[in-house]
Amino acid sequence: MENITGFPVTDKNYLKSRLFLVDEMRDLARKCSFIIESPRRFGKTSVIKEFIRQENAKDEKSKEFNILFFELEGEETVSKFCTKFFKELLNLYRIRKKIDEIGQFLGGSWNVFASRLKKIDALEVGLEIQEKTREYDFSKWKEKITPLITGLNSFDKRTVIVFDEFPDMLHNFKTKGMEPLDFKIVTDSLTGWLRSLRQVQDSECKYQFVLCGSINLRKTLEEIGISKRINDLESFVIPPIKSAEAKLLIESLAQESNIEIDPDGIQFMVSKITEGSPYYGQIMFKALKDTREKTFTSGMVKAIYDAMLRGGGHDLNHFHSRLVEYFSPLERECSNVVLKHLCHAAVPEKELYDLLLYDRCNYEEYQRVVNRLIYEGYLVRDIHNKSNLKFVSPMLKDWWAYKAGVK
Repeated sequence: MENITGFPVTDKNYLKSRLFLVDEMRDLARKCSFIIESPRRFGKTSVIKEFIRQENAKDEKSKEFNILFFELEGEETVSKFCTKFFKELLNLYRIRKKIDEIGQFLGGSWNVFASRLKKIDALEVGLEIQEKTREYDFSKWKEKITPLITGLNSFDKRTVIVFDEFPDMLHNFKTKGMEPLDFKIVTDSLTGWLRSLRQVQDSECKYQFVLCGSINLRKTLEEIGISKRINDLESFVIPPIKSAEAKLLIESLAQESNIEIDPDGIQFMVSKITEGSPYYGQIMFKALKDTREKTFTSGMVKAIYDAMLRGGGHDLNHFHSRLVEYFSPLERECSNVVLKHLCHAAVPEKELYDLLLYDRCNYEEYQRVVNRLIYEGYLVRDIHNKSNLKFVSPMLKDWWAYKAGVK
């Protein structure tokens, strides 16, 4: 297993003890649409990519799914989303030799284009689609895409449509100058349409939707009063790693890189990443690997860990930048107070508010900040300790303690 941080992890790099998640995703994809839910950096996209890799590794006869994967973080308008969606659907019809049905679904004006799909390359397809749909509004897009979706029932394999970073795309709508009312209208229209596509499903339906992202979709829609648009979706939760799994991760990384770590050093690393995600173990191991040493005592491991967190030689800084990018000034102020205080110890949620924040924000605003910090991957409600708030992992807690001057 190689050390990879910041990118989806698949194949030999995928932690074997997590393969059960891919199996669970496959089982869900056979019967329903769902949301993949977990904090940031817990491996949502890695599960998806490993699911896709396993499916693509099969011979054609053994394949169970057609999979359309959409990375949406950079999309800023509904029109761009629809263009991407439309293009990939057309490509699937081409791959599955269903081109003759395109004109039937889209209207006679698309017959010539459909007949050329076999001959023109991807760039030409994109340019021609852009030209033909230049004047399309959302209503027109729905008119053209909907029959292509329902037409998936004629395929011999089930189709899984994955929208990765879907709530992040919605956030882009909001932050690119759209007024709050317009944002609600657009978001309601888009999510309502996608729900209608899911609602027509029956026992013969052969397509499912999968939604996920680094922003909590349920909370995003709840805040503007349209959470009903996704209340039909099942939840698929990516769990944190336990100590045995964390130990397996470190040992796998060490074996791959021909590195020896004494037992106390391994146990120290395990203690810092347990209850977090494999991502934390990868960051920590990278710091060891960057020294170019091959043998590590526990003292060396602890010194490298401390130097990494104090010196910024890691991939945790995005946690701070997210506060600046996605939080309002009041939310940033509240979150900084919460995170600094939790560097000392886990605290009951209401007690923390009464002690430090009751005069800065109302309780509803405070809860919104806490819920966002949980989904952003900073905090968790500790089910083993009266649901007290605490950092997701000791590693993240240590880093924030250095930043906040607690250590």
